[in-house]
Amino acid sequence: MRVHVDSYATDGPGDVAGLERILSRLPTGDIGRLALVAKTEGTATINDFSRELALSAAEATIERFGGADLLGASTLIVSTGSEGVLSPVVYVLAAIDDDRGGDEERLVIGGGRTRAMTAGELVTPTHSRLIAGAVEDAMAEAGLAPDQVALVLVKSPILSHRDAAATGDPAVIARAGSSGQSRGAAALGVALALGELADKEIEDTRIGVDLHRHSGRAMSFSGTEVEVGEVLVLGNRRGAGGSTRVFSGPMADILDARSLKALFRTAGCALDEAGEIAAPERLRAVFVKVGVAPHGRVRGDRTTVFHSDLDPDKHMRATASGLIGGILGTGRVFVSGGTEHQAPPGGGLCACIAEAGGPDGR
Repeated sequence: MRVHVDSYATDGPGDVAGLERILSRLPTGDIGRLALVAKTEGTATINDFSRELALSAAEATIERFGGADLLGASTLIVSTGSEGVLSPVVYVLAAIDDDRGGDEERLVIGGGRTRAMTAGELVTPTHSRLIAGAVEDAMAEAGLAPDQVALVLVKSPILSHRDAAATGDPAVIARAGSSGQSRGAAALGVALALGELADKEIEDTRIGVDLHRHSGRAMSFSGTEVEVGEVLVLGNRRGAGGSTRVFSGPMADILDARSLKALFRTAGCALDEAGEIAAPERLRAVFVKVGVAPHGRVRGDRTTVFHSDLDPDKHMRATASGLIGGILGTGRVFVSGGTEHQAPPGGGLCACIAEAGGPDGR
């Protein structure tokens, strides 16, 4: 197996011209797993239909190039909200079956999917356990042990306004219609699958409240366009082909440029005298998850993140876009806000896929 990593910019949620170019150059019959991780513009509200537009356009394109088999082997994760200087981008990862391998650790990916979840199951331990099962399936597909996993991306379902009206139970609606709590339930599922938390801890956790319980390698997103949990696992293992590796690390807070730079150095990228990436083209993909602690303070100072007319996640994405954009010299990165159970309160996670063979030999 070797993983081909590519990306394309979009002019709107339904723009698939870049995907068409990439698929036309790939041996689609040999792709064992295709993954798209998209950051697109939209309101990022519960019923943001730009997600459906992006998803349906991508699905139609994949089926046109690879048929139902390739579509069935595809993991599609669409996240909306491109505030600040974020430039909408879609990362394309294709695991291609071949007999090329090597002794060095290289990127591998695996996908998994839960069954459809009922309204009553959303944001409960059942939700987390279903995600955990999908993560285990994805690890098995990639041939990864839990300690080899660098990053798990999850798209988690939430209750739409339409389904909420049909449900009729205020308690279920309040829980299952929460984007943040759905992200949290998914992240706890990742923690369970990776052995970061035990099943009893999941059972006893008040999702969205007991934020000290969290995964250290999960980035989760939610939306009404899915009824199932979509999981993509990334890690490095020996025997895989290709030329890239994946790296991840924690961020202390939303202003933590130091950890971002440390991650890029670990990935083999050099920094120039101004502290910017000297060869950003070596970074094939960058993912950042940021949050602000519930008290709203950052490094002791009061912020208005939770007390303005803007959704808190919009503040977070805009802030992070400038932070990472100043290091990379571009806003063409994947940034998401809201780290419920994905980091300690106020913390975050950063990850990147980089070409191997940097200055330190990685």
